[in-house]
Amino acid sequence: MNKSSEAFDTARSEYIEGYVKKKEHIFPTLSLIAKEFKISLSTLRKKAANEGWYKKRKHHQNSQEEFEMRKQFKGKYSKLAQVSRNSLVFVEYFQNAINEEIEKVKNNKTTHSIEDMNRLITCSQKIQRLAEQANTTLTNLENPLMSLTD
Repeated sequence: MNKSSEAFDTARSEYIEGYVKKKEHIFPTLSLIAKEFKISLSTLRKKAANEGWYKKRKHHQNSQEEFEMRKQFKGKYSKLAQVSRNSLVFVEYFQNAINEEIEKVKNNKTTHSIEDMNRLITCSQKIQRLAEQANTTLTNLENPLMSLTD
């Protein structure tokens, strides 16, 4: 490998991947890289255009951002999923309790006022909505993960 091809390889790498300075990721411009490696800017632009450096750089930047987001979201996903599962357990428990109460009324074992029955129905409807929201949340959490594993 000659000196100019090594310079182009290093320039390509620095342009596409950038570098870290003071805990900050920096992506230099082609003109800065041309000055740093003492390469003609027009030659560097042609080489970058022919090899698709800009597209590779954007892909690298997006991958970096996605990695950081996943790192931040990692623990929150499992907590949110657990809250949704707990909500479903809560829903099941209260639906059973409400159904038992309704069965007692049907079998004339207890009597409730119309207001109490309205409260039971309202409570049952709210619990049903909670179940739907918990299921939707779990589905939304699992779908992006499934698409990432494909």
